Amino acid sequence: MKAHILIVEDEALLYKRMRKVLEKENYTVDQYTPSVADAIACINTKRPDIVLLDIDLQGKQTGIDLGKKLHEIYNIPFIYVTGFDDDQTFYDGLSTHHEHFIVKTKPRLDPKEIIRIIQTVLKRNTTNDTTFAKEGIIGLVGYLDDVKNYSNNAVAKIPVKYEDIAYFTIKPFSNENDDVEKLRANYLWFLTKDNEYYFLKKSLKEVIRELPHYFVRINESYVVNVSANILQGRINGSRLSIMNQEIIIKDTYKKEFKKRFELLYQS
Repeated sequence: MKAHILIVEDEALLYKRMRKVLEKENYTVDQYTPSVADAIACINTKRPDIVLLDIDLQGKQTGIDLGKKLHEIYNIPFIYVTGFDDDQTFYDGLSTHHEHFIVKTKPRLDPKEIIRIIQTVLKRNTTNDTTFAKEGIIGLVGYLDDVKNYSNNAVAKIPVKYEDIAYFTIKPFSNENDDVEKLRANYLWFLTKDNEYYFLKKSLKEVIRELPHYFVRINESYVVNVSANILQGRINGSRLSIMNQEIIIKDTYKKEFKKRFELLYQS
């Protein structure tokens, strides 16, 4: 199946030309997207395989701003297609880790060149697939060495949707006997919105790389879901209310939390 492409371009005519070229090659192309806000809305609706990104866009934010988000938050490959050919813009673009930089004023866009660059980038990234596009994670109902002793017909691994997970943590937990139990080394556990908990043999550092953009680490012990169906609210700016628990946002993680939070919510 051909890739899905998002074109973030404020010139409607150029968007139509590029879309026509891409659809001729059997790619699917998202709707006209002239701003960073529109682009984020499209990404949250249907994740593209690659983004063609202009720098001069509608609104206050530029393509450079979106490029940073595509790399740091969404992990989506992107190509700048811009009218800017100055050195400063080029070096600003380099800092966002783009896949390619095409100047659209030389003297016109070459469809064959664009298609070949897209194909190269997609091929390069096929070995770097992430779990962002997946629906959820498999949780263990117990520690691995315990699970191995279960009978053959016992359910030991449970599929859980990302959207149903409240947080991942390495803090002690209340077991089935309501006793507080310290977590074993190299494990974490996660809580669902139905108040069920499951284990993973991973670190928080490992798991955060595999989660959708609405999960963010807020201290040494928690990665939390800040989407509207889980987050109950903020308390004095430095704490979150999730599942009727107050969880502190530590200073080390405030900058990244602020970036994710502002991406999701208007103030």
